[in-house]
Amino acid sequence: MVWNKSYETGNVEVDNEHKQLFTLVQKVIDAAFTNREEKIEATMNFLADYTIKHFAHEERLMDESSYPETEIHKTQHKNFLADVGELWKRIKVENDTLKSSLDINRVVVDWLVEHVLGSDRLMAEHYRNWTSKQKKA
Repeated sequence: MVWNKSYETGNVEVDNEHKQLFTLVQKVIDAAFTNREEKIEATMNFLADYTIKHFAHEERLMDESSYPETEIHKTQHKNFLADVGELWKRIKVENDTLKSSLDINRVVVDWLVEHVLGSDRLMAEHYRNWTSKQKKA
């Protein structure tokens, strides 16, 4: 999963966090393709921790700026974490690294790209507009 400029939201902090998420997801996929179960587990655990911190950061920005879609966005985060948790349970039980890498692509990569290009861009735009108004006041 390679980051490119088309994924930028316009919020440097959020974009830097997204870049890190993309790197971590790619590390999980690489570990799955090389059949390195211990590497998958370590990277998945780090990815989960990082994702929780990243989501908390985004949610602080939404709360701070009274983003009107905050609850919908928070629900998307909550559902994603639940889906990744279920995926991780399946990966451990099935112990099929090739299938795991395909599932990671389907669940994590697809969601992350769609979320960044949709919900996160809208949130970042709102936050940028809100910040601009705060500076003028």
